Amino acid sequence: MKFFSPKSKAVVGIDIGTHSVKVVELAGTKANPKVLSWGVAPLPSGAFSENAIANAELVADTLSGLLVSAGVKGTNVAVAVSSSHAITKVLGMPSGMRDVEMEEQISIEALHFIPYPIDEVNLDFEILGPSSTNEGEDDVLLVACRRSIVEDYIDLVEGLELSLDYVDIDTYALERVYRAQNNLMANSDEPVAIFDIGSSSSHLMVVDNERVLYSRHQNFGAAQLVKLVRKEYGVSADEAEEILNSSQPPADFLQTVQEPFVEMLRQEISRALQFFYSSSSHSNIDSVVLAGACCALAGLGGDLELKLRSKVVVMNPVVNASVQSRRDAITAKASALSVAYGLSLRGLS
Repeated sequence: MKFFSPKSKAVVGIDIGTHSVKVVELAGTKANPKVLSWGVAPLPSGAFSENAIANAELVADTLSGLLVSAGVKGTNVAVAVSSSHAITKVLGMPSGMRDVEMEEQISIEALHFIPYPIDEVNLDFEILGPSSTNEGEDDVLLVACRRSIVEDYIDLVEGLELSLDYVDIDTYALERVYRAQNNLMANSDEPVAIFDIGSSSSHLMVVDNERVLYSRHQNFGAAQLVKLVRKEYGVSADEAEEILNSSQPPADFLQTVQEPFVEMLRQEISRALQFFYSSSSHSNIDSVVLAGACCALAGLGGDLELKLRSKVVVMNPVVNASVQSRRDAITAKASALSVAYGLSLRGLS
């Protein structure tokens, strides 16, 4: 299964996470995308664990129901493997190598840094362009993932009688959304920090105008927000979710829940950025781009901007897209759909 594949006209992006499944179906072009269908469905406990499919039957049942309720018509699918399960490395290869030669050389190079038997791994590569440091070489991005993890997604999709056209990495899908939106791009020569807040973990990705400079996972997620709600109001996890999704939260919600969570978020982002600064020549960033379901909290970006003293923008993948129906509803869920949207962009020219 290829991580980098030829483009087709349209694709259904499927993002399976710890807490929920998200789907986005796009048509049109990258310049003028059209959202044909979309949806979000909660996953039962135990269906997805350690960023991998734990109970295929539960995931398949949830996804099957979501595809029907969302009105998905397409059968060409893209899924994302968590970057925590992927090994990526940029290699220098002589320019002009034939594909067969490059495949052989990359397989040899992979033996030096992949900690698994090579026959248990899926490998793929993409030429990024001429090397900026070595004349006569191209930078080649190598991606590797345990074959058993990829096969779980193949079995899931094919079991639903769909065609798995693309296996991507979640961070690449997120980066694709970022680069498709000019309003998110840096206004200076400094890089941009993309912070994706998942249910149980988050991921910081620092990018410049060309590529990813730094990547780091954090043991911090929206689960901390749910815990704050449960502690403050003495409610169950399901009731806490209802409060978070309500258009009219309790009167003291901002002070007792949101402000403490924003401070926790500031600390996590600041800590992650310090690791980046210590390992690079950079000492500052242009801005922070937030993604994830909890970004739907009213005023979250502005609150964090005041604490970080840096520009903060919430990712809205559908801002430039044509949406067939439920425009207001998808806008409220947009940031949570970022990875699924980025996956579906793989099918647009």
